[in-house]
Amino acid sequence: MRDLTFTDGPMFQHLMGNEEICKGVVERVLGLKVTEVENIVTEQSIEPRLGSHGVRLDAMMAADGRTYDVEVQTYQQGRLARRLRYYQASLDVTALGKGRDYDLLPETYVAFICTGDFLGTKLPISTLDICCREALDFDCRHGFRWVILDASRWREVAAGPLRDLLAFVDTGRAPGNDELIDLIESEMAEANANARWKESMMPFLTVEDDARIQARISYEDGRSKGLAEGRSEGLAEGRSEGEAAMAALMERLFAEGRTEDARRAATDAGIRARLLNEYGL
Repeated sequence: MRDLTFTDGPMFQHLMGNEEICKGVVERVLGLKVTEVENIVTEQSIEPRLGSHGVRLDAMMAADGRTYDVEVQTYQQGRLARRLRYYQASLDVTALGKGRDYDLLPETYVAFICTGDFLGTKLPISTLDICCREALDFDCRHGFRWVILDASRWREVAAGPLRDLLAFVDTGRAPGNDELIDLIESEMAEANANARWKESMMPFLTVEDDARIQARISYEDGRSKGLAEGRSEGLAEGRSEGEAAMAALMERLFAEGRTEDARRAATDAGIRARLLNEYGL
């Protein structure tokens, strides 16, 4: 049984449950100072309304009157910007009670630590914001910000704590004299030494790995289709549809608490096909 790494979902959520680590990661990723942490919740499921598409947040932290959501993503999962939009909407809907004024919405920051360029900007850091195209210096004070990091481009980041963190995410190696990464490595070693905990997390890990496998299978199927028809569209279509369907299925199952079905879907093609059909995917 292999050791879990920082980018494995179960390990990331375990690490972010540690206040010092969560606070440190947020400060590096967003360049903000966090003073007082109020609450940290990992693997938080949100369903904005009955019957709507649910989301499962890796790590959500409330601090200094703000809300922070930090996600780790290791494979392409549809259009990332659209996903960010839905995450933001879900956070806002659950944050504002009936009859409360819009000014009471907390400042919200959503950050994705990715292992590749899943947004498509070819940049190590991409900050998405609302702006007025006719007056770019106008601040509409909407109160949210989205940050997407491509850890594979850590060499393009100026030397400092963020570069060190991204390098660790990408290579698994820690630079010297970095207290946060030393703490992360220590917590990872302790968790991986706990055979019972690691074994209990493997079904979740299997689901994530299977999503990557299914994406690769879809890619190859699409490639064959494209070659047979003499068109490149088949490759792109097969890859995109396979990734989106598998990712959407896993997200729906986790959001609805169907962990056992997710585990079985990861290893049984027949069950996977039935569940995809059940959700119309």
